[in-house]
Amino acid sequence: MPSNNRIVVIGGTACGPKAAARARRCDPSVKITIIEQRDNLSTATCGLPYYVGDVIKKESALVARQADYFREVMDMEVMTGTRAVTINRKAHSVEIIDQKTGAASTMEYDKLVIATGAVPAIPNWQGKDLKGIFTLSNIPDANAIRDYLSKLDRKEVIIVGAGLIGLEMAEAFYDRGLKVSVIEALGWPLPALLDEEIAAHVEKHLRSKGVTVHCGQRVTGFAGDNGGRVRKVSMGDTELEAGMVLLSLGVKPNISLAKEAGLTIGATGGLAVNERLQTSDPDIYAGGDCAEVENIITRKKTLVPLGSTANKHGRIIGTNITGGSETFPGIVGTAVAKVFKYNVARTGLNEAQAREAGYDIVTSLVPTFDHATYYPGAREIMVKLMANKADGRLLGGQAVGMGETAKRIDVLATALNFGATVNDLANLDLGYAPPYNSALDPLHNAANVIRNKMTRQARSLSPLEVKKKIDNGERFVLLDVRSPQEWNAEHIEARQVKLIPLPELRHRLDELSADEEIVVLCRTSIRAYQAQRILDGVGFKDVKFMDGSLAAWPYKVTTPT
Repeated sequence: MPSNNRIVVIGGTACGPKAAARARRCDPSVKITIIEQRDNLSTATCGLPYYVGDVIKKESALVARQADYFREVMDMEVMTGTRAVTINRKAHSVEIIDQKTGAASTMEYDKLVIATGAVPAIPNWQGKDLKGIFTLSNIPDANAIRDYLSKLDRKEVIIVGAGLIGLEMAEAFYDRGLKVSVIEALGWPLPALLDEEIAAHVEKHLRSKGVTVHCGQRVTGFAGDNGGRVRKVSMGDTELEAGMVLLSLGVKPNISLAKEAGLTIGATGGLAVNERLQTSDPDIYAGGDCAEVENIITRKKTLVPLGSTANKHGRIIGTNITGGSETFPGIVGTAVAKVFKYNVARTGLNEAQAREAGYDIVTSLVPTFDHATYYPGAREIMVKLMANKADGRLLGGQAVGMGETAKRIDVLATALNFGATVNDLANLDLGYAPPYNSALDPLHNAANVIRNKMTRQARSLSPLEVKKKIDNGERFVLLDVRSPQEWNAEHIEARQVKLIPLPELRHRLDELSADEEIVVLCRTSIRAYQAQRILDGVGFKDVKFMDGSLAAWPYKVTTPT
């Protein structure tokens, strides 16, 4: 049996260096080698859009620890510019090649860590290899983009894919004075993360910044000039001018080395690992973007490539390869992004994911402010919360706006990890002082709306559902209970709309029919819910309010000219 005093780590971005550093702290005597094909270790790839956008000025700021730190302080052998080409499991060895000299050698291990990350997804489009078409997954990519931008002879930049990196890069390019267009094959931005009614506000914000957004459009190829530089992006019969293109279509696990070694690959396409992050070979561990993870809510395997998960994996692996026995519980899918002045955050499941998992859901949509409005500087946010109708168990949530959203999503992510219900959330003892919060946090309000819906005190339609009813010409009353002054400032223009201010409602009931469908709106739904209860109390049979009301309405409104 081999001893356990030789640890080899393949991959030096996040999970690998973290595993190596933890292993060194757990066992000061073990021999550790890190193999990394690029020149830098421990790079902050999540900061790449801000480096391209020149918010981060120096490449060195993206390197958390220099290779010499691992050599001199952590007493490790660091082999940068070196590629692992074969894993021989029977011999417990890795064949490596020095990429500068081409020299091949063999490195023996007792425990092996695979932290090879992920690679960009690139469809086989015609013209994909033209000059000026980039992906962004490492510092060399970012430097290549920066260099190309410095010589760019036209200002049109096309981003293909409206995921997190794509939208962060939209701001980076905009800040450099470029004309930015985003193409997304699905129906709205961040389609894997956000529901349509939340994403619509992100799209509206992008458009307000001058970004052109093409949703539901598929790229079919690229065309270039005589110099081989990209000049056009094709979407079927439509062509867009382009000086540069960024492909931001997500990533896929980099598993070729592991697959060739015969390790088990999961149904997601990521390396299959147990809760101790062991692969199908007990002497080989894997973590980070190349490994699949378990969703705590659904208990199904998934891929969620994030630096935060990679670092957690690294610590657990480092503990276990030196004799420990830690486990990784899984993820709830938390993500946050800065999209211009919008703070976009989510955790748990979105509606499509919840329904696919078999849940009967109930949701709330709450427009509010990030702290007490009487204290200066309060900023608007919108919170969407989702729970299981049967027992009130929290399933997920989303928050967008110019105010503080990450705080709310972090609270919700914590609640999800412990299987909390809307009742638990509604009574959480959260910090309150006017500069930081309202007496009831936005999450408290969102939970209380769901509790009212679960007891049938509150009934609602989403803005999306109301928009569809209007567009389909359905017969119902969209009852606006705001003041005439608010109405004159902005209102929804539709034949179904009727204005009756809330203070006048009890005196003008004869203008409404108790048998017709009524959907009530105001500014944020507080008055609309009150109006629903008034109409319920006098015998109206089919009354709902519009969730979030006008503040949650992402569509066109009529305003004074």
